Amino acid sequence: MNLNKKMKHIFSLTVVFSLLLLAACSDDTVTIGPGVMPGGDNIETSQASYAVTSKTIKVDSVLANTNTCLLGCIIDPETQAKTTSDFLAQYHIREQLTFPKLEQISKDAGGPKADSCKLVLAFDSFYGDSLTVMKLKVQELSKTNTLDESKNYYTNLNPQAFLSSSGGLQKTITYTVKDLLVKPGTKKKSHAISIGLPQDYGSTILKQYYAHPEYFKDSYSFIHNVCPGFYFQSVGGVGSMINVRISALEVYFSYKAKTTAGKDTIMSGMQRMAATEEVIQSTHVDNSIPAAMLNASNPYSYVKSPAGLFTEVTLPVGEVVAGVHYKDIINTASISFSRYNNTSTPGYKLNPAPTLLMVRKSEMFSFFEEGKLTNAENSYLADYNSAYNTYSFTNISQLITALKLERDKGAGVTESDTEVQRQAKYQTWEAAHPDWNKVMLIPVATEFSLTKNQSTGETIKTLLRVRNELGLTSVKLNGGNNNSVKMSVVYSHFSN
Repeated sequence: MNLNKKMKHIFSLTVVFSLLLLAACSDDTVTIGPGVMPGGDNIETSQASYAVTSKTIKVDSVLANTNTCLLGCIIDPETQAKTTSDFLAQYHIREQLTFPKLEQISKDAGGPKADSCKLVLAFDSFYGDSLTVMKLKVQELSKTNTLDESKNYYTNLNPQAFLSSSGGLQKTITYTVKDLLVKPGTKKKSHAISIGLPQDYGSTILKQYYAHPEYFKDSYSFIHNVCPGFYFQSVGGVGSMINVRISALEVYFSYKAKTTAGKDTIMSGMQRMAATEEVIQSTHVDNSIPAAMLNASNPYSYVKSPAGLFTEVTLPVGEVVAGVHYKDIINTASISFSRYNNTSTPGYKLNPAPTLLMVRKSEMFSFFEEGKLTNAENSYLADYNSAYNTYSFTNISQLITALKLERDKGAGVTESDTEVQRQAKYQTWEAAHPDWNKVMLIPVATEFSLTKNQSTGETIKTLLRVRNELGLTSVKLNGGNNNSVKMSVVYSHFSN
């Protein structure tokens, strides 16, 4: 291509994108007049729509690298799916963590003595019936087989493998959410389950602090030598699920001190070790999914968390780039999934997932393991729009184009091939790569940073993290094989 023709081609491509909004919303071809384009080059645009099929896929687990910890057991009144969730938690040692000097701390015949010790599970929200009696079993983890921060843990991990081999500390309690709620009119919003531990457990922590201060220099040393953490297991009751905001180990003690007047006195103190992002919290989820939800003939699909159901979508790439459209530029490709309203009564309705991730099926696990962010090339986000009751992916054209090029390369297709030759090559390659055009819709939790542009005052939102949604959500989407969604595609090409 000579320089003038090449520059003309580049300029023409640039104009294409600026004219997209002028594209007609029909199958008719729209011609851009030669008076607009340089040198007589014409660009034609056209629009078409294609059926998109989908189905529900059950996933046994997702990556559990989150600080969202659900505790309890519920049955979704809409689908009758049963979800039981519990979690394992380690505790973080702050750099400033100290106890009083040894000569100050209260003692008994065995040395430093704690007044009491307890575990606290603070929560801000819950789902279900606040009067349901729930049963919780707390078990100490193992110091020799600890959760390893260098490994990925999924929601189907076996908690029993991490329990203390010598039995360790165990405690079982019952609770109802209503008993934990504060009285109306108070400002306190957080509620808590308190699990009292033996006084000796707190005293042992104090003794180790004074005998081995190196055990308290960081979280790793504390976990491997003092407290490896606990497994909080839901062992009874159906109908209540709390969202644990923070788990903490608290040690209470007394110590000698001086008043402002210089007199001796006894003071009360407390140290708290909390489960934070610096250590591991790993959620364990067990889902019982009714077979009817997985029926391939359903005119809908489901997306459910934690860890339950994804929607598999088959993109009609082969149709989009077939025949006369093979050499066309794909300007936009958009899909919108409508949500069916939850009409189940009576009972408690699960909220829809706030955000769905569209990612290639081959990357449905590696995306999270590698800590990837969406790039508008092979992964996209769509927030739930409550006004329209939809999740809309406004432009996945780059993904469609990439899939076309991948298939061409893999099948050995060249531009000189006829349509018949291309289809023959595609058929052989697709048989060996059945998931090449499949993407998954996955419920996710996103984190953003907000900064303000000093010159314009505009707030800039930057995506920081995408993780599997481990909150309690359920969405029924239009789709399936017989009630297909439509993908709208806008093309452009040069005409002679």
